[in-house]
Amino acid sequence: MTTEKKKQAARDRLDELGAAYEKAEEEFEAARTALNEGIVEVLRARTLGPSEVTRHVPYERQHVGRISKAAGIPPLREPTVVSAKKAVEDNPAE
Repeated sequence: MTTEKKKQAARDRLDELGAAYEKAEEEFEAARTALNEGIVEVLRARTLGPSEVTRHVPYERQHVGRISKAAGIPPLREPTVVSAKKAVEDNPAE
């Protein structure tokens, strides 16, 4: 095989591998989008809580929370902790 034929074979191989990589990336992105939509659907319906969802998906609890927040899903419980700054603002006379 001549040098030029080897170079062309290498280019063809890299083109083939690059196309396969791009196809896999597109499939991955589609799967991730479907998974995120499924998570939102389950959380919005309140079928499962975020911790239970985490046990069935390849994401950590914090990431499931970010997905939920980005979708505008309110938390299951209201916050119970009040910051010290807020407490002082609410009672300035003390």
